[in-house]
Amino acid sequence: MRPLTDAELAGRTDLQHRDDIERLVVEFYRYAAMDELLGPVFAAAHVDWPEHIATLTDFWSWQLLGERGYQGNPLRAHEPSHERTPFTDAHFERWLDLFTSTIDEQFVGPTAEMAKVRARKMAFAMRRLLTGRHGDHDEPTEPIWPTTRAGSG
Repeated sequence: MRPLTDAELAGRTDLQHRDDIERLVVEFYRYAAMDELLGPVFAAAHVDWPEHIATLTDFWSWQLLGERGYQGNPLRAHEPSHERTPFTDAHFERWLDLFTSTIDEQFVGPTAEMAKVRARKMAFAMRRLLTGRHGDHDEPTEPIWPTTRAGSG
C-alpha cells in the first residue's frame, strides 16, 4: 500500500457506523483477495464474496459496535479452508498486517484501535485452534463470542 498524503490522513474518522464497518471489510478483502500469499487461499475456498462480506460486516459490527446479528463461530468456519490450504504463521501475520494497515489507511480513533486489538486476538486464537500452536506471543486469545440467552432469538 502506498503512503497516505496529509489530506488523506486528515479525512479519516473513527469506525462509528455499520457503513464504516462495511467499507473496512470491503477494502480489506479487496487487498486480501489480490494478495500474493492470501489470494490463493481465497481462490481455493471458492469464496462467495457477497455472502462473505455480509457475514464479516455482521461479525465486525457486533465486535466493534455491539450490534447483534452475527451467528456462527469464525474459528470453526475456517477449518475447511485450513484443511484445503493449511494456514502458516506467514498467513496469520499477513492477514493481520493487511487488516491493520487497512484500518490505519482509512480510520483513526478508539474504535479503530479496538479493531486492531480484536484482530490480533482473533489471529492468535485462530492460529491456536487450527494449528495447535500459540506462536511466540504472550497475547491473550479471548475474542468475544455470541451468547444465546433463553428467550432471545
